[in-house]
Amino acid sequence: MTHAEAMEYLGSFTKAGAPVADLSRFKGLTAALDEPYKKLKCIHVAGTNGKGSVCEYVCLGLMKSGFHTGKFTSPYINFVEERIQLDNVPISREDFAHYIGLVKIAAEKTGCKDYSQFEILCAAAFLYYADKNCDYAVIEVGIGGSLDCTNVIYPEISVITTVDLDHCAILGNTPAEIAVHKAGIIKENRPAVSSPFQHPEVISVLKNRAKEMNAPLTVPENEDIKILYSTLEGTGFTYKNEKFRTKMCGKHQAVNAVAAIETLRLLNVSEECIRFALENAAVPARTERFKNGWLIDGAHNVSGAAAVSALLKGNADSKILVTGMLRTKDWEGALKLLLPLFDSVVAADFFSPDSVPTEKIARLAQQAGKPCVKAETPAEAVRLAEETKNQLKVVCGSLYLCGVMRQLLD
Repeated sequence: MTHAEAMEYLGSFTKAGAPVADLSRFKGLTAALDEPYKKLKCIHVAGTNGKGSVCEYVCLGLMKSGFHTGKFTSPYINFVEERIQLDNVPISREDFAHYIGLVKIAAEKTGCKDYSQFEILCAAAFLYYADKNCDYAVIEVGIGGSLDCTNVIYPEISVITTVDLDHCAILGNTPAEIAVHKAGIIKENRPAVSSPFQHPEVISVLKNRAKEMNAPLTVPENEDIKILYSTLEGTGFTYKNEKFRTKMCGKHQAVNAVAAIETLRLLNVSEECIRFALENAAVPARTERFKNGWLIDGAHNVSGAAAVSALLKGNADSKILVTGMLRTKDWEGALKLLLPLFDSVVAADFFSPDSVPTEKIARLAQQAGKPCVKAETPAEAVRLAEETKNQLKVVCGSLYLCGVMRQLLD
């Protein structure tokens, strides 16, 4: 199978696939591949926000310790191979085509045509990591947890990052309802770690599930964490009176880092390697800085926008927001948090068929008293932002928009 054929085959499936009531569909696919996930030691990561950062911290800590480490994440920013990484290097186009080809053969054996793109990619990732003899594979949940296809694994550790409102039509309308799905990755007799600063009802759900599974649950105490500084240069904090710093910026990175610290300690990773991970980890489009005053962050929901707002609130630079959102998110709620911090706005809708029309973004910006112009192309968005001479130019919103703009600015 060529790379083009692999992409065509992947595109023959929908993103979500047919609805599922259990994991039997994906188990059937992996059975046809001789269940490669059973050969892996996995760290399973679910949550609403912070999954990508926690995966990066854990992956880098394991790599620094000398472990051959896989990382399966979503979505991708620039190209699909980013989702299947080994030692922080995306799978090659040749290997991608090879493993998608193997999954195609297995899928045809099952006779099922209802798979999602995510299931096809996940099966390919498991097979790739097993063939490459990974010491560990860090696996990020797609949506939810209990019914996500990644939940076939029996992980070394399950990690639940910050749980908040997102994908409500699928997962529920309260943090507690959503937490039930996330908690589904906690497995019998295997340790679990929660991020700090969860909703109390979320902690209750996680504790109940952990008790039911006889799984030791680590929940960091909120009062053990104190922020020392949070700037565009990074975040400093203390945890249990020990000082740490992260390269990634925003107070929320202290929350993500503490979950990673506890996870890596359970894996007997040295403190030196943990600190290396925190101080060097960087995730594309997560408060990512570029030259000439550009910052990119995929704050595509309300809690993500709140984190970016908290970071920028104390920054005295003049600011322009380049933004575009998906209709499937609470885009109005997110923008209402962001708009007060900016002097002006560039609205974009060229990045996805599901994007919010620029007219609606402009209307909301005008209601907030912020001048707004519309960009029809990425190049025009850059030009419009730079013409204003603002010191800080922030691309914020859908990760699809961030991916397009990131390619242009890189």
